[in-house]
Amino acid sequence: MTVTIIQARHGTLAYCSSAVTWDTAALIDDETFTGNINEVKNLTVTLPEQSVEQVPCLGATAQTVGANARTAGTATGIIAATFQNAALDMKSFTNYKFAGTLIFTGDEQFAHVLGLDAGTAWKTATAHRYAIGNLSSGAWAKTLTGALRIYLNNGSEKASVGMSNVIITKMGDIKPTGADGHWEMDFECECLPKDGAIEYLD
Repeated sequence: MTVTIIQARHGTLAYCSSAVTWDTAALIDDETFTGNINEVKNLTVTLPEQSVEQVPCLGATAQTVGANARTAGTATGIIAATFQNAALDMKSFTNYKFAGTLIFTGDEQFAHVLGLDAGTAWKTATAHRYAIGNLSSGAWAKTLTGALRIYLNNGSEKASVGMSNVIITKMGDIKPTGADGHWEMDFECECLPKDGAIEYLD
């Protein structure tokens, strides 16, 4: 049996600083994005998860094998083998999440574009200075309609995860990998379940 694997080099992360017009005529990886992000590693894609809670109810019910039951709920002995009535309470789904590490290049990267305000030109526009958590302007000027896409293609199989209305929830932990290594920065972002999708090649 042949096992297909997709390696790190087969993945491409792309971002868009404005809303993407999703439609049924194009695949997720065919939509137009601002650009690819090459300086990223350790990317983790977390799909929405749902938890359930058992709700014990009064009474008990006997069952027989079949009709979607795998065990018998009655016994031939003196004590009948029944099951307490119960239901599963399904909780809300969690968000789509992207988390990873950017190679720190000393220039604005996609996390800065999506996670910060427009910044202020400083010293005759030779640099831009940004604030984090500025409620007077920065929080409201932050991009809230941007999108991210991870595209996996090993030449035979393809898969994509698309997220729109992405919010950067973490930009931080700027650190070197070692005494002789490069500097890097962790990032995390999320979107609602309705704003994400995963797509596989048939």
